[in-house]
Amino acid sequence: MVAIGTRLGPYEIVAPIGAGGMGEVWRARDQRLQRDVAIKVLPEVTAGTPAALARFEREARAVAALSHPNILAIHDFGNEGGVLFAVMELLEGATLRERLHQSDLSLNRALEWALQIAQGLAAAHQRGIIHRDLKPENIFVTRDGLVKILDFGLARLDSADASRSLDESTLAQTSPGAIVGTVGYLSPEQARGETADHRSDIFAFGVVLYEMLTGQRPFARKTPAESIVAILREEPKPLVECGRAVPAEVEEILAHCLEKDCEERFRSAGDLAFALRMTIRGSSASGADATPRPTPPPADSPRVAESSIAVLPFRNIGSDVETEYFTDGMTEEIINSISNIATLHVAARTSSFAFKGRQDDVRKIGRELGVAMVMEGSVRQVGSRLRVSAQLINVESGFQVWSERWDREIADVFAVQDEIAQAIASTFKLGLNEPDGNTAAGKTQNVEAYDRYLKGRYLLTMRRAGEAIAEFQSAIERDADFVDAHAALADGWAIRGFYGGVPTWEAWARAGAAVNEAERIAPESPGIPLSRAILEHYYGWNTAREEAFCRKAIERNPKSAEGWNWLGLCLGLQGRSSEALEATSQGIELEPYHANVRTSSAWAFLMQSDYESAERVLAKALELDPNAAYAQWTRGIALRFLGKHSESIAIFERLVDSSQRLSSFYIGLLGGSLAAAGERSKAEQIVVELLERRRQNKFVASLDIATVLTPLGDSEAAIDALEQAREERNALVWARIYFPDHRSLRDHPRWKALAQRLGSAAPVRVN
Repeated sequence: MVAIGTRLGPYEIVAPIGAGGMGEVWRARDQRLQRDVAIKVLPEVTAGTPAALARFEREARAVAALSHPNILAIHDFGNEGGVLFAVMELLEGATLRERLHQSDLSLNRALEWALQIAQGLAAAHQRGIIHRDLKPENIFVTRDGLVKILDFGLARLDSADASRSLDESTLAQTSPGAIVGTVGYLSPEQARGETADHRSDIFAFGVVLYEMLTGQRPFARKTPAESIVAILREEPKPLVECGRAVPAEVEEILAHCLEKDCEERFRSAGDLAFALRMTIRGSSASGADATPRPTPPPADSPRVAESSIAVLPFRNIGSDVETEYFTDGMTEEIINSISNIATLHVAARTSSFAFKGRQDDVRKIGRELGVAMVMEGSVRQVGSRLRVSAQLINVESGFQVWSERWDREIADVFAVQDEIAQAIASTFKLGLNEPDGNTAAGKTQNVEAYDRYLKGRYLLTMRRAGEAIAEFQSAIERDADFVDAHAALADGWAIRGFYGGVPTWEAWARAGAAVNEAERIAPESPGIPLSRAILEHYYGWNTAREEAFCRKAIERNPKSAEGWNWLGLCLGLQGRSSEALEATSQGIELEPYHANVRTSSAWAFLMQSDYESAERVLAKALELDPNAAYAQWTRGIALRFLGKHSESIAIFERLVDSSQRLSSFYIGLLGGSLAAAGERSKAEQIVVELLERRRQNKFVASLDIATVLTPLGDSEAAIDALEQAREERNALVWARIYFPDHRSLRDHPRWKALAQRLGSAAPVRVN
């Protein structure tokens, strides 16, 4: 196909490097940049059709865009006279297969190389690129120990005929039911001819790791057919029988990768990399293996001036995505516990959770959050067993201060959380405050109640209030004195009543009963004033009481931004803009990543008709949390008043779809924006839809109907709806901002009469 001296565009072939079923690799000279590169020449069958060529180019571009240190870099690709080739960085070293033939690997070296492989896979998977043929031949180790994954997607063939020209151990068909990959490294689903996804790469990684640790292939048999049977039905030989004793954590990682059922493996390569990172740091701290490592600073070395810490969201490395709530909840409980240490600055929940799922180095995160220490950890729940790992990292040095692992029954979860909090306090040489009577009364020792409560909190943050309410009620059934569950139940009913679906009076009554019960059990519980402020905001309409409750919430929980958030909103909707911005700035200082606080500050600008400033603030809020519903619908309103109707409509359409059209609140906002945009027939159809829901005995807040009728110009019908909204106790305080561009409605005599009956919550005139 090519020979020494052949020119492929600006590249001159210099010497052969290797060859295999997927093509030949040559050393070449880039005449333009005067550097040596590697060129992979694909087989003629690969370039035989325009479709194959297009696919090759598409995949080459995708891999080239990865730009990750653990993935072989692609510089260029081309087609010279029918010769299809890819230009790659030239590596000096050997493949992992060659390294395994040379000598056995130490435990530390195997784990460190495995971590680099996992990091490369994680980067590729995040871009939607799956390898499908991970094996030691496709992993390269440079002379300085850097690991590179080779051949991402460049060896796939569409033609069944093409595969027959390959080595029999390498099968690369992509037709339905065909096998893709290399026998011995196939995942069970690949062996069955099913579609491979990122979890197939994780299985192949497990096979490679097994081979790195033992020098043996776990599923190698006499024939490819027997190997496939072993992959589908047999478990690999235990490591100890291969003559290799490894820590339990390593065995667990390996077993988790090699699960036959893909649903039972690590959910992502990022989680796999995290587990490896934790294990490597733990083994180095315990002295496992004899690889020289830097000595941590002595315990009595000078500490940073301010004791500060961020607790990153613990990773759920179990196979069940439904237990994500438990892992998040544990993180929150630890944050709440150590926040009681008066002299310790703890990064707020929203700040820590802003880094959830990101692969950033903990030192970078710590510097960004302005803390001296960062804690990270993982949780794996299997049946009634719980494995929790945690480690504390010094941000300045990058050294691990301590690490620990707990293997307990799930009933011991409270003890584990207490031990983690105590370890943090001891690290900073601070005392962990004993909870007072009221604080202790808010907790529970009932594991089932705690589990239901955590799930409810998780659902409530996703604005799935109906499901959250059911979980809180279930928690209370298991522990009637669980104050936090009662307070959360109040918040759930308040939110559900606002967003629609249940009668407002019912939501108010149920929320009020829940917060009353919480106060009866623990009168000084920190969360009660805020719950009362929220109820007053939505349903009480007494802004003086609302403000007082907000200030009481701030007094009881000064480290939380929530009190400042609701206070800023309360002040902003009264037109007290400067005070509102001062309040929300306090909240932003406490929790810079809190999207809701920034959204509340936007209302101060909206009330002054400064829509441009409001929109800038809301754009920043959504940059911090693109899924923040409150920021999304508020921005939709701002865009509407800026005349950017198509953008406003698009936001509300997404919100309506995401709520599965269950929220009459979002539907009303969509109708209002359609009417403002001149889409009269579509807006009128939404009114018809909302009225039809009522005829089906489904509750629709009258305020949501008025939101559409007002921009349609039907003043009498809009006033009728607003008067009914007052009787229903809908959140009429929001009517102040829905209708600032409709002076005809505000000048209507019936509007003025309605405003008088609303008392302190009367809509104000917006200039």
